[in-house]
Amino acid sequence: MKRGLTILLLVSFILGVASGPVFSWQNSLVAIWLIGGLVLLAALYRRRYLWFAWGLLSIAVLVIGNLRFGLSNSIKADDVSSLGGQTVELTGVVSTDPQPGATTTKLTVSLLTDANQPAVTGRILVTVPTRPDYEYGNLVQISGQVSRPINRDGFDYAGYLARFGIHATMDYPVIEVTEPFVGSLLLRDLYIVKHRLIKAGQSALPEPAAGLLSGLLFGVKSDLPASLSDNFNRVGLTHIIALSGFNITIIATSLLWLLRFLPLRWRFGLAMAVILLFVLMTGASPSVTRAAIMGILVLLAGLTGRLADSGIALLLAAVAMLLGNPLVLYYDVGFQLSFVATLGIIYLSPVFEDIFKKTPHWLRGYLSPTLAALVFSTPLLVYQFERLSLIAPLSNLLALPVIALAMGLGFAAIAGSLIYPPIGLVIGLLAVWPLNYIIGVANVLASLPVASIAVKVSSAWWVVIAYAILGVSLAFRQSRAPKTDLELHPLTTAS
Repeated sequence: MKRGLTILLLVSFILGVASGPVFSWQNSLVAIWLIGGLVLLAALYRRRYLWFAWGLLSIAVLVIGNLRFGLSNSIKADDVSSLGGQTVELTGVVSTDPQPGATTTKLTVSLLTDANQPAVTGRILVTVPTRPDYEYGNLVQISGQVSRPINRDGFDYAGYLARFGIHATMDYPVIEVTEPFVGSLLLRDLYIVKHRLIKAGQSALPEPAAGLLSGLLFGVKSDLPASLSDNFNRVGLTHIIALSGFNITIIATSLLWLLRFLPLRWRFGLAMAVILLFVLMTGASPSVTRAAIMGILVLLAGLTGRLADSGIALLLAAVAMLLGNPLVLYYDVGFQLSFVATLGIIYLSPVFEDIFKKTPHWLRGYLSPTLAALVFSTPLLVYQFERLSLIAPLSNLLALPVIALAMGLGFAAIAGSLIYPPIGLVIGLLAVWPLNYIIGVANVLASLPVASIAVKVSSAWWVVIAYAILGVSLAFRQSRAPKTDLELHPLTTAS
């Protein structure tokens, strides 16, 4: 009963957030009174009408989710976007790691109150040339025209930036660094470590292998040639260069093995600390944050000796993230894909395990989660990117087995390069083989004329229908399956 109520409440919160763009509470006071009334009624009817009380509680939680979205989606009156079209001078801090591109760099600047500038708050995305370099924590003075994000070619650019709390942009302003650093020492040191590791990889490996390694380890895509990135997209391998639970799983497993001489509590504690630092260092993207939350849950489950219900763990991770930033549900494709892929691994993998039950155990254990994640991801991928990769199952089956090896040897080459550069070069001779193999798989399969086809999905309702069919099919299969005593799934973070 408690498990059922937990799932109901978690799902209700997510549905409340999902309903935000259709309707959201403008008057938070009224919503709070409604929530309080529903909870009070649920408490009164709890003994005699349990299901009715559950329904009232689920409605209350749904309103909470809807209210959370409404509060997050509102733009303050003094936000810098109110200056759209005006040329102004502003003072702020570079509040995230700069994102370099081929010809430009993107800076997220959090504005500060200054008597010499308009009284505005918020964040602004600033586009500058690649030179000179800017760093996290720089106190800058920028002078230029403020613009509001413009949606182009069906891409909701305003919504994409809104998830970062950004509602305004400024292109090529006059910019001056007035103080070199005023930020968080921890974040600065983590970013420095990341850049040193990436640079060490570039010195130990040739391109494009070094660029692929940066993507595998740190989620940096800018180092990959545009043609190679397009090939990864065509064959359905883009997800391997976006940080996900796969990276978290490898990190956690490696740490637990390396620290096996320590007491159990120390091992799990250090592993959780490293996971949190890794999330911060790589920018805390929604997909890796979700995976980190689930990874920490599985570590806690191992520490307490209790099995973790993977479905509930996934819902808890999603709710925790939506409480922090509800906009990722609509505007972050990485979060969406990470969520549905994990759902597939949890609930569709057993179906593929039955299909491949006559294959060797190691092969079945590899094929089942891979294909399950692909099936669940496909409707969303087609809707978001308007392309269906026909070759994705084959490319994933060929590439995924060597990713852990590529990451392990690549990190060893980086470590060797930091200790003594010739050591990094020697290890790099080994690491380049699996990395070039993955690149070769992408290039060869992308050259096939049927690698992918363009598919235009006009409405998101087709995606909803696709997942409804998948859900009903799995529920029907589960209802026909014989009951077992094992109701809990091992927690997965591998998507």
